[in-house]
Order: sequence, then C-alpha cells, then structure tokens
Amino acid sequence: MSMHTQPRGFTLLIAVVLTSVLLSVGLALLDIALKQVTLSSTSRQSQYAFYAADSAMECALYWDQQQNAFSYTSPLTTVRCGAIDMALTTSVSGATRTTSFTLPCPDGTGVSATITAYKTNGSVTCNAGTATSCIYASGYNVCSATDPRRIERGLKVFY
Repeated sequence: MSMHTQPRGFTLLIAVVLTSVLLSVGLALLDIALKQVTLSSTSRQSQYAFYAADSAMECALYWDQQQNAFSYTSPLTTVRCGAIDMALTTSVSGATRTTSFTLPCPDGTGVSATITAYKTNGSVTCNAGTATSCIYASGYNVCSATDPRRIERGLKVFY
C-alpha cells in the first residue's frame, strides 16, 4: 500500500467552478439585455404618446389660426381632426375663455389626446407674459386611462 494519494476530483472541482463563473456571466448579460429591452419599449411607447400630442397640437393650431375656432368672442362648436368631428367644450372665467376637446382612439375606446386652449380678450395674458393664446396638448400611448403603463406626453404653444 502506498501512502501517496492521487488528487482525485480536482478536475471535477475546476469544471464546477468554471461552469459557475460562466453561468454568472451569462445571467449578468441576460439581466442587462432584459433592461435594454424594457428601456427600448418604454422609449417607443413614449414616442407614441408624443406623436399623439403633436398630432393634436397641429390640429388645434390649424383650427385656431386658420378658422379662429377658439375665439374669445365667438368660438366654434366643433372641429374636425383626422376625419372625425369633435365637440368643443367652452367656458369663460374673467377675461379668459377655455376651450377643450379630446381626440378618440382609432378603435373608439378611450382618448388618444386632449387639447385645452386659452384665449384672452386682450386685456390679460394666459402665460404671465405677452401671449393671449395658449394651447396645451397631452398625448397618450394607450387608450385605457386605467392602464398602469400609460404614458402621457405634452406640448404647449403660446402666441
């Protein structure tokens, strides 16, 4: 009998350690990739919301500047955006008329954007500056107001 022992199992230990290291690196890369996919998706959804706000703002600017739809003295009752007629809701408080409308989602459920326009009679401003017309547009990436992943983006124009 020999007193000298062979290093048995050493190769198995090295294989287990290397496999563990490679697994850890792989899981770390997977985690980074999943975060990048989430960021990319959020960015895309944010763009949808921004484009909805931009479309609504362009429609509102057309109707205000070309048709005087939000006039302080005689506003229109409807506007047409994207082949859809929308009713205007108006109210007057002091020297400012507030007009608002919503753009429905293409599928008919929910709202894709909202517009609020403020017009003054010229004696006051609507932005604590020199503007007598202020238009705010909010766009949404999804139609459901209760969706926890709903993103809102807004634009404002003063003139």
